[in-house]
Formats: sequence, C-alpha cells, structure tokens
Amino acid sequence: MRRLLVPGEQVIVDTRRHGSVLVVPAAVGVLVVGAAAFAAGWLYRGRLEGVVPWFPGGLGPWLALVPAALGVWLLARYPLHRLVGWTSLHYVLTSHRVLRRERGLRRSDRELPLAMVRDVAVRQSVVQSLARSGTITLTTGQAASLRLDDVPEVRSFRQLVLDAIDELPPGQDFPGADDGGLPGPLGGPGFSDAPRPSELRD
Repeated sequence: MRRLLVPGEQVIVDTRRHGSVLVVPAAVGVLVVGAAAFAAGWLYRGRLEGVVPWFPGGLGPWLALVPAALGVWLLARYPLHRLVGWTSLHYVLTSHRVLRRERGLRRSDRELPLAMVRDVAVRQSVVQSLARSGTITLTTGQAASLRLDDVPEVRSFRQLVLDAIDELPPGQDFPGADDGGLPGPLGGPGFSDAPRPSELRD
C-alpha cells in the first residue's frame, strides 16, 4: 500500500468488512461438515443395505465418498468463497483519498479523492446497527460515487473521513488519482456553491 501513496499522503485507516458478514457462512460450514460426516459414516457402516435390501453389499466405503466429496464442494462454493472475499477486500482511508481495494482471485481498485467528496451518507440495517457496522456512500455531487459495504464502526469511520476533509489544504489537487472524469477539487471550477466539509456533519 505504501508504494501507492503520493508524497505527503498518510494512511489513516486500513480495514476489512465487519466480521459479522462471516456469521452465516460459518454456520453453513458447520452444518455442511456435520451433515457430510453423518452421511459418510452412515453409508460406511453399511446402513444403506439394511434400508434397501436389494442394494449390492460391500459398497458402503465407496458410497461414503459421495457425501464427503459433496461436502468439500459445498464448503469451497460458499463458506470458503466468502472467507476469501472477506480477506481480499480492504477499505483504506488516507489523508488524500478513500480506496476500495480487492486483491483476491480478481483484482480491482476504486478510489475517490477527498477533495471531491460533497456528501458522506451512512445507512444501517437493524442487524448492522447492533454490530455498529453500516454502508457508507461518498458522493461528489455529480454522477461519481464510492460505496463501502459493512464498514466496521461506521460512525467513527465517517467522522474520520470528515476530519480528513477538513484538514485538506484549500484547492489541493492530487496527482495520480483515479477520478474517472470527476470535476475539479475543492475550490476549483464548478464548486463555488458547494458545502464546506463542516456542513456535512450531523
């Protein structure tokens, strides 16, 4: 990450999505392992022959491989896939910008310079409120926006974003920012009527 920073830029927060997003995958993983182990043991002991008398005997050990293989496939398909997705996604707040970085099987970067942020909105579901996580949407007042899902300590993260915006030098521009054709930074053309960062606070 540090090799991607521009001169004078500092990392304020580097975090992942809230761990609560792994609760359901973990529960599914436990159920899959338990069900696969039970089915494999049941077949290995030859219980199928007792239920289906005409079924050829001695195939129990081979049939036990079926639920085992199915369990491994289900684990890789959902719980492990979600775990890899959780570990590969990072939300980074620096003194100049907010980044959404994905470094798993697919790599992607999205960033938004703080100087262009005009609104920092927080949305929470009931479950997210209990976990103190939530979704943050940063908008520029134009078409561009950046959405961060399941941000831990979402209110504190929002406050850090606002504090970083307040500390930006007036009219600062940042080389190398992937603005995707966004308008100029704070104080630039087109923003004479834009709200100051302090006006974004609750």
